[in-house]
Amino acid sequence: MKATERQFQFLTREDPDTGARVTRLTPPDVTCHRNYFYQKCFTNDGTKLMFGGEFGPQPSPNWNLHLLDLQTQCAVQLTDGARENTFGAFMSPDDCFVYFVRGDRNLIRLELATLREEVAYVVPEGWVGYGTWVANSACTKMVGIEIAAADWFPLNTWQKFNEMFHKKPLCRLFSVDLRTGQRNVILEQRGWLGHPQYRPFDDNTVAYCHEGPHDLIDARMWFIDEDGTNRRCGKQHRDGESCTHEFWVPDGSAMIYVSYDHQSPERWICSLDPVTLENRVLTAMPQCSHLMSNFDGTLIVGDGCGQASGDSAASNAMLTGDPYLHLFDLKAGTARPSTRKIARHDSGWDVYKDSRQVTHPHPSFTPDGKQVLFSCDKERANGVEPALYLADL
Repeated sequence: MKATERQFQFLTREDPDTGARVTRLTPPDVTCHRNYFYQKCFTNDGTKLMFGGEFGPQPSPNWNLHLLDLQTQCAVQLTDGARENTFGAFMSPDDCFVYFVRGDRNLIRLELATLREEVAYVVPEGWVGYGTWVANSACTKMVGIEIAAADWFPLNTWQKFNEMFHKKPLCRLFSVDLRTGQRNVILEQRGWLGHPQYRPFDDNTVAYCHEGPHDLIDARMWFIDEDGTNRRCGKQHRDGESCTHEFWVPDGSAMIYVSYDHQSPERWICSLDPVTLENRVLTAMPQCSHLMSNFDGTLIVGDGCGQASGDSAASNAMLTGDPYLHLFDLKAGTARPSTRKIARHDSGWDVYKDSRQVTHPHPSFTPDGKQVLFSCDKERANGVEPALYLADL
């Protein structure tokens, strides 16, 4: 229940391949996961961590938000509702509030000091709130995606993910004023939209993507001005190319994304300028799925995976292959980037408890840049549920 405190016992081991210290933060018998990799989950001082955990009272599968004190190893339960989007949840820049969507309809603002909740925005009748919604840097506005309810169905398998693309749902990209709840529709079209993101420190620029199986998307990344004008394609894919998991460098300087060719084992870290639309290759990399950078983009962490299957079903199902977290150091420039393995994540990349995301590592840096946070199911063979981990750099 909300406000319940639980004493955890962290477990630290040495990675068998790299020697790095890796600490499991969450209990072995409870399914837990981190939020999406570009959403704020640490307090600014790095001492507390917000995460999703299946401690009840709702029946499984159902995750609620918790706040873990990394010094005392004590977690307090923040929410106890049903169907909360714990992957999209994030903390406000001042550490005072948590925002998340409950039941695909209600955007909740939760005050951490009191655990008091208020509804900041309600999805209109006939629509469903989809995916990860992202605030501007000042946390006064948020962009999100709504899908017409007539076109919506739960995306709890990769096959259903594939079916949603072919359905070409009616979608709208919108912004909402977090103080007044007023909504502004930026773009409405038939065709699956996803991953809306304000550019950091630039409220006029909104990024979004054409969502769907990677090998069926020919231009994933798009930009549009907040008022709905100046829509532009970030990149037309080359024949056989897929671009995935784009994110803003936290200082707003560029968008970074993964590029790969379905007939080639190589993957590339690339950057995209939202003004000039210049695309640059930063470095080659192992087969990683998700990337996230530090504040200025000089350090990047990625989670190794398998080579894209490229099957005719275009399923997007994740494959195992590279079991490591990788660190890419670009401080010396793209001419001499250094790459090293941090530790094993050993994710099975499985759909688990009706979730396509709960086993994904989704790595990112701690506020001090000394550790990497990730979650995965690396110990399921030993009876350990998916959990959160910190790997020392």
